Amino acid sequence: MTERARYWSALVKACEESGLSQAAFCRERGVQAGTFAWWKRQLRRAQGDGAARRGRRAKGRERFVEVRLAETCSMPAYEVFLARGRSIRVSGQFDLQTLSRLIAAVESC
Repeated sequence: MTERARYWSALVKACEESGLSQAAFCRERGVQAGTFAWWKRQLRRAQGDGAARRGRRAKGRERFVEVRLAETCSMPAYEVFLARGRSIRVSGQFDLQTLSRLIAAVESC
C-alpha cells in the first residue's frame, strides 16, 4: 500500500469511528467530500470486501427485492405486466401517483 493510500485509509477509519456523517467529517477535517468518497471506494475495492460493488447490477443478471406486507390485504389486487417479463402486483387502494413512480423506477433498471 502506498503512503497516500495509508493516509486515506487512516482517514476513512477515523471517519467511521467518529460517529459523524461522512459530509460532517469532511467539513470538520477540511477534506473534499468527493475525494474522500473516491478514496473510500478505491480502498474498499482493494480490500475485496465487495462494499464498492453493492448496488451495481452484474451484467446480464436481474436483481429482485422481496417485499412483504405486514398485514394481508383483503382488497382486490391488480397486476401490471412490464417489459422483460416483469410484473408488479398492488392492492386496489394503491395510490396511482406512487404506482406511476414505481413503474418508472422498475422500467429504468
